[in-house]
Amino acid sequence: MLTLLIGRKIMKVFLIIVLFCFYKNICIAQIYSGQITDAKGFHPISYANIGIIGKNIGTTSDEDGHFKIELSSEFDNDTICISCIGYKSKKYLIKNFKQGTNNVNEIRIELLPRTFLLPEIVIESIKTTMHLLGNLCDSSSTYGNAFYSKQLGTEIGVLIKLPKKTTKAYLKNFRFYVGEFTLGSFPVRLNIYNLKNGLPYENILKEPILLEIKSTGENIIDLNEKNIIVENDFFISLEYYRIADKADGKLIFCAVHPKSIKQGNGFYRLTSHGYWIPEYNDNIGFSVQIECEY
Repeated sequence: MLTLLIGRKIMKVFLIIVLFCFYKNICIAQIYSGQITDAKGFHPISYANIGIIGKNIGTTSDEDGHFKIELSSEFDNDTICISCIGYKSKKYLIKNFKQGTNNVNEIRIELLPRTFLLPEIVIESIKTTMHLLGNLCDSSSTYGNAFYSKQLGTEIGVLIKLPKKTTKAYLKNFRFYVGEFTLGSFPVRLNIYNLKNGLPYENILKEPILLEIKSTGENIIDLNEKNIIVENDFFISLEYYRIADKADGKLIFCAVHPKSIKQGNGFYRLTSHGYWIPEYNDNIGFSVQIECEY
């Protein structure tokens, strides 16, 4: 009998320890919402990106700058980033972000506009050539690809390598082909990034480029007036930044099939500020026409 009582007590203590450990490891999640605004004009910033860096947890603000994101306690030591083209990004350690929040439903984040130095204009005779780079495909393509996520901020794109000895390149247009489309209209944002360690790093655009996909066929986006200049290899992508008017339907981009994994140039991420993942099978059929200086 004594042995049985001791055994029961030990079992009780063991269960208490297990329950305590389980309780300690429960990750408390809380929804945080608010508005992102211009720090100088105090007007809303539409379609800003907000997300945990490298964790594929994020979203975008709506037309009026409002956002909503769920933050679990397991990410307290990670960094949340708020960014928008034309503004300086803000980053917070998530536990500090939470501590600085008085009301989880009325968070106000202000972003400062970025200033850009205009380059000095030098008129001289320069040799230039036109190139069409990237993944070329058309309606005869037997391969297709789509966004890998339904989360706002998801992106898909390709790495563009400049021709050798190029000192400067001007982006003339961006091209992609839609093979299947059953939506009324689908909003996407064009993004262009410089590279770090072979992956997309910072968006180099000075202003947003917003597009609406409305049908199948070839899309050629004129970039001449945007004055986009690159001096090194870069990454160009389309981002799902705003909820589409029609929830259900198909958007399939024509794609190419690389000869091997090492030859692939496609990458995607699942939401704002998530980590980039290589496309191992079909690479999205995005291409650019550029004018190069030598």
